[in-house]
Amino acid sequence: MSELPGPTGLLIATRDIRPAAVPGHSFRVVADGSVTAGAFSLTESESPKGAAVPPHAHDRSVECFYVLDGAYRLTVSGASHEVGPGGFLLVPRGAPHQFEVVEGEARALVLFTPAGFEEVFRQMPAIFGTPGEPGPAWVRANAQAATRLLDGTGPGPAALVRGPDGGRSDPVTLADGGATGTGLRISLHDGDPLGARWAPGPSATAVYVLAGRYRFDLPGASTVVAADEYLSLPQASAAQALALSAGGRALVLHSGE
Repeated sequence: MSELPGPTGLLIATRDIRPAAVPGHSFRVVADGSVTAGAFSLTESESPKGAAVPPHAHDRSVECFYVLDGAYRLTVSGASHEVGPGGFLLVPRGAPHQFEVVEGEARALVLFTPAGFEEVFRQMPAIFGTPGEPGPAWVRANAQAATRLLDGTGPGPAALVRGPDGGRSDPVTLADGGATGTGLRISLHDGDPLGARWAPGPSATAVYVLAGRYRFDLPGASTVVAADEYLSLPQASAAQALALSAGGRALVLHSGE
């Protein structure tokens, strides 16, 4: 993590974060509620083929998956969806869901809005390393994050699913503030050619670069952001992005819409 000069925010490289690892899963909390004013958290999750997470439901937060590698079968409110690289799935608040890795060494960005569940990820190594767990301590940790552990997925609100929008340099909205229920909008720039310029917009609070390299010109500073790096943006900034390589791809997070 590095702090840029002036009121510009933080640059965080996922590779520099020590993972929280348990059998079958590894989690790197990239941005937690302390750096997003509680609006959201962003975590990189990695799991091998066959790894699974049993049914549960988040009653306080919406959970979103953006798949980077491999493929997941996500079952939400009884309906199954197979999501591969570039695919996006939003789990509505209160929806029973579970997932299984069905292809490759799967990796995804997992976003919760509002923030809070990232603390469960951080507690997992200690809990799963305790004899008798996952058990009472695991139930308590989830309950503190308003998460119910379930016996099955059952009925509930349907998932929002989007397939890859590869090759489009114009921004695509993956989920608007109505879908997230918190005013957070998630948009995607995909396929930016070398030299492409764009503005994240006054509501943008963070960018996560998925592929390529960009230069971001911010108030008082410029910085280069490469793949698997997160940059927080000053609220209502006049930031400008310049693609430094072909095929750039970036998620932009907009708050308060």
